[in-house]
Amino acid sequence: MPLVLDLTRLLPGPLAGKILLQLGWRVIKVEPPSGELTETAYPEAYRWLNDGKDIRRIDLKAPKGIRALRALAADADIVLDTNRPGVMERLGAGPDEMRRKHPSLVYVRIAGYRDPAFREAPGHDLAYLASDGMLDRLGNAWKDIQVADTAGALWAVAAALEGLRKGGGFFEVYLSEAARVFSYPPMPFLNGGLVCYTLYEAAPGRVALTALEPHLWERFCRVAGKREWESLGTSPAEPSNAVYREMCDFFLERSDTDWEAWGLKHEVPVRSVRTGGPEGGILPWRET
Repeated sequence: MPLVLDLTRLLPGPLAGKILLQLGWRVIKVEPPSGELTETAYPEAYRWLNDGKDIRRIDLKAPKGIRALRALAADADIVLDTNRPGVMERLGAGPDEMRRKHPSLVYVRIAGYRDPAFREAPGHDLAYLASDGMLDRLGNAWKDIQVADTAGALWAVAAALEGLRKGGGFFEVYLSEAARVFSYPPMPFLNGGLVCYTLYEAAPGRVALTALEPHLWERFCRVAGKREWESLGTSPAEPSNAVYREMCDFFLERSDTDWEAWGLKHEVPVRSVRTGGPEGGILPWRET
């Protein structure tokens, strides 16, 4: 079974390791003898990120620990590292040292900044978004989701797979640039401000109506028996709009699950708003 050596902590690196674990890789996670901060500060997140990994406690500040790390790296296909640039080099276990006897090794370092002036500067998600001009684009998303960290994890996995395709290599993934994948120009009408594309209260629950395309909105109006709404799909989802008020009353006639079943029957994009988070793994595909 292919092997990932995970030298990371906090969120982006362990998340990259989790993704590779779910792809079928064996993951050995190396932690200091005292453990990782996340385990005590955010125990539920730590378990979610690291369940299934082989946790090894190794003191990398001791020569014995470095020897143990090199022995593990000799069998690894991928190394994930979130130490600041220069740290592993000073310990004698940087990418050059690791790959000297093992050139097919893919070493992926998740770093903060490409800019030499900030190479060794500490930072976290909010700082990375601020430095790259992404905060205005993302609004308040940073308060609930670590956008740069999550994007960085996905880019780290992409870099690892690219390295395998090329037969080895050293890649640095910059968290201060990772969120650029969200820098596409804002798309109007996707902020829940239209009656055809927003959330509605049901009885009980909530539903998401996403009949944005004209043919979907026409179908919704037809099967709902509301042909008089057909020209008003792009009107504002505001209490001052009579159609919006009518639609609010309309969706209060059934439960969220009943509306979902109705939507499936009539090929209308109405989905129940689930709570409690998703079940199962995080890979969004199946292989057939």
